[in-house]
Amino acid sequence: MVSPRQIASIILVIHFTLSACTVDEPTEIVDDFRTINIADSLGLNSGDAKIFLLPAPLQIVSALHIQSIPYQPELIRNVPKDLTGNKEYRIALNLGINTIDLGYSTVYGDYQMAINYATNVKELMEILGIRSALKSPLIKRFEENASNVDSLSSIILEAYSASHEYFQLNEREGVGLLILTGCFIEGLYLATGVNQAVENRQVHGLIALHKEYSANILLLLSFYRNNADVANLLDKLEALVIELEDINYDYNSSSGKAVLDKPISTGRLLKIKATILDIRRSVRI
Repeated sequence: MVSPRQIASIILVIHFTLSACTVDEPTEIVDDFRTINIADSLGLNSGDAKIFLLPAPLQIVSALHIQSIPYQPELIRNVPKDLTGNKEYRIALNLGINTIDLGYSTVYGDYQMAINYATNVKELMEILGIRSALKSPLIKRFEENASNVDSLSSIILEAYSASHEYFQLNEREGVGLLILTGCFIEGLYLATGVNQAVENRQVHGLIALHKEYSANILLLLSFYRNNADVANLLDKLEALVIELEDINYDYNSSSGKAVLDKPISTGRLLKIKATILDIRRSVRI
């Protein structure tokens, strides 16, 4: 099984560095998420970089599994069926959401559920014009590696990384940020949704990590506030940041875990759960 530390090393930080490069214009039809110069907006000089702590794609679901938190398929049982006819904004967010649900079902060995979500991930990537970023067919590889959870996890991470690389090369980093936001939303939804969320200190630690994740995502998405859909999402994320701000913890970078000074109160957990559920309902297809 891939450990949280291994997964976190894959995509735990995002670097924004000023650089000059030329790429061909993509042929796909897109909405409002062309790359903007976030580096300029952050006040960075050429060659400077700023690091943001952000969730790795399988970090939460793998941690739940390693901590022996029982699988709850009812949390993801409602697999979206009609994915077409949605804005790029919604498609990108749901690619992130479906990727996490794919990871959740995969690490717990729910093969049929995983195939359902792998099919959705494939279709969402096609709608966004990034199927070509994959080295080989996603569904075929899932079927061929059905009994090997480590291989399936690697396939998911490869698809996720290929998507982000594609968007960076084609000046569509805003879409990549929305995919990451979808991963964040679904990860916190699962962490607060498991039955052990109230009393399990390790789950509390997973939830606590989202305090910094949410603040960083809020900052980065704010550069796209001129989009009405993003503006609405930002309002909801601001409410989530408020619910998380009183959680105090120390982050252990070597283990990738948060150590809380005290448990998260039941009342606070229920508010966080209600807020992330509202966000999820507002964006999920």
